Amino acid sequence: MYKISVIYDYSYDGMWPAWMVIKPRCGCFDWNTETIYIPIEAPFQRLSRDEMNDDSLGISIIQTDLLVSVKKPNHFGIFMPRVKQRLNKLRGEKLTPFFRMSDIEHLIIQMSDIEIIMGMNISTRFAWDYSKNDRSQVNGTDF
Repeated sequence: MYKISVIYDYSYDGMWPAWMVIKPRCGCFDWNTETIYIPIEAPFQRLSRDEMNDDSLGISIIQTDLLVSVKKPNHFGIFMPRVKQRLNKLRGEKLTPFFRMSDIEHLIIQMSDIEIIMGMNISTRFAWDYSKNDRSQVNGTDF
């Protein structure tokens, strides 16, 4: 249903997941859906900043748009009515160029916001382990 990728940040210690990018497989998001649920599954599909299309329209999902459901463990939800409300407010601003909801090609979320709502430390759990030469190894676990 969604293509989920993660952009990693780098430091002298290695790299860690910084942003999650969510794209609909069908081409556009269903804005009539109340909540979309996204699985937290490793390994994450890695996306470099260079692979992001500068001309694609996306929106940041903020922490108050996120939720957790006890019915869907290892998933987080995005409450779409709140996102639509922010988008409609943005579209009404004077200097914002016109766009339709269907023009939005991706959602982007800070991994730290997901960590907070999920009550977990994704950065540590899914950081790349540079002590291994095999890039398929994350913290010593084969995937």
